[in-house]
Amino acid sequence: MELRHLRYFIAVAAAQNFTKAAATVHVSQPSLSVQIRALEDELGARLFDRLGRKVSLTQAGELFRDHAERAVRELERATQLVQEVHGAQRGRLVVGTLATVNSYLIPPVVSQFKQRFPQVHLQIHSQPSNDIVSSVLANRLDLGICLLPLVDDRLLTVPLFEERLVLVAPTQYPLSQSRLRMKDLAGLPLILMPADYCLRKMVEAGCSEARVKTDVVLEMTSPEGILQAVAEGAGLTILPELYVRLRSPGSKFRLIELYNPVPRHSVGLISLANRYQSLAVKEFATLCGTTTAQLMTKPNFSTPSRHPNRK
Repeated sequence: MELRHLRYFIAVAAAQNFTKAAATVHVSQPSLSVQIRALEDELGARLFDRLGRKVSLTQAGELFRDHAERAVRELERATQLVQEVHGAQRGRLVVGTLATVNSYLIPPVVSQFKQRFPQVHLQIHSQPSNDIVSSVLANRLDLGICLLPLVDDRLLTVPLFEERLVLVAPTQYPLSQSRLRMKDLAGLPLILMPADYCLRKMVEAGCSEARVKTDVVLEMTSPEGILQAVAEGAGLTILPELYVRLRSPGSKFRLIELYNPVPRHSVGLISLANRYQSLAVKEFATLCGTTTAQLMTKPNFSTPSRHPNRK
């Protein structure tokens, strides 16, 4: 079994199509098919069910996939370590990030990172927080930007900032308050993420504490899509204040502070505790911290007044 067999297998598993996978790994489709069959013959098991143009992993393929990805990642890391010893700055860096954070924090971080490491192949995956954690633990991500706190001895966590959630309404919506108690959300038409998303769970937890039942009129997985639906008058939403202010500055939306309780969460970096961190990983983490600090001081991010006697 050779390394190329593992790479070809991973490409087909991701594309679920031999032609698309062949283009990804820069070989002809017939050659790729021959290599996959050779791998299956060596393992003595069929890895893919071939259903016309689409293929799917068999049970054996599912089991083999995790080990194949881990093996490739370990070899890539070993290569990167050796290159760094000799002063090279190559390799690959794979980062998973929250969709909201991906829209405002990642672009400036990537811009600075590529100036420092132009030959490092950078991959950014926008994922729910739970998926980021599981991918880091499975060694599929070098770094994750997700919700904290996390209690797991296998992970290193570095807090970046705290996000407050705010009620977002179109400017024309007939709601005069600039602050709203969580219990006053009752009856408001809300557009939220699906129930299995951490952001939705936070909203529901705050509403449960305030003993109010939400009226969810629409569920969407994309924060940007949710904002567009709000702008079109489909309802209101609850999203991180920093995301809305930096993503949609100006008078397009009204941001209404929520309290009793204040819905908030921490965002931070996670990585495997026992894993070697390359120069690229360390630099990316550092840039996340410095860029966050810069974003917090932007003129369009003005923190509303606080009322210490209210939670």
